[in-house]
Amino acid sequence: MRLLLISALLAAPFAASAETNLLQNGSFEDTAQASGTWSIYGSLPGWTAIPAVELRDNVVGTAKDGSNYVELDAYANGALSQSFATVVGSLYSLSFWYSNRTDTTVATNGLSFDLGSGWISTPTLAANYSGDNQWSQLTYSFVANSALTTLSFMSSGTSDSYGTSLDAVSVTAVPEPSTYALMLGGLAAVGYMARRRRQPL
Repeated sequence: MRLLLISALLAAPFAASAETNLLQNGSFEDTAQASGTWSIYGSLPGWTAIPAVELRDNVVGTAKDGSNYVELDAYANGALSQSFATVVGSLYSLSFWYSNRTDTTVATNGLSFDLGSGWISTPTLAANYSGDNQWSQLTYSFVANSALTTLSFMSSGTSDSYGTSLDAVSVTAVPEPSTYALMLGGLAAVGYMARRRRQPL
């Protein structure tokens, strides 16, 4: 029992650092949007919108995480961005969920993202006539090239006030192999000490 406890204590800092979301308000829950309603905002906590973003609380589809999600094509095609601290040369993982708006054509939907080195288009999703969001996850690894990285999303379909939904955005640090080696070394040492204690004197 003591061995398991020590192992967990050794592993916890490494797991916590890898799973910490570096973004603020990644699931857009920091704004109290009334259930079943939507509003247009020029910014959201942690995020800057250009020119505006539509925040939805389980209306015209349900959220992936919590009850809020965003649509970037509010009045017309728009963008959303947030800057966060990074370590130059370190590896990070971006993850987010997106869905075509229900009962719209493929052409009216579309989403691109940028991490400071050029826009990347998300894979095109099939037309959605389900009456709800059909969420797909995208993960993308990147190496930070500055101490401050800016993540941006842009609506890239037809500019008609209907577009792709976005939710559950996160950026996490990817531990280096040496970190895993250190953790495994510590666990091995704990195991060795426990085995020595069990041996007869």
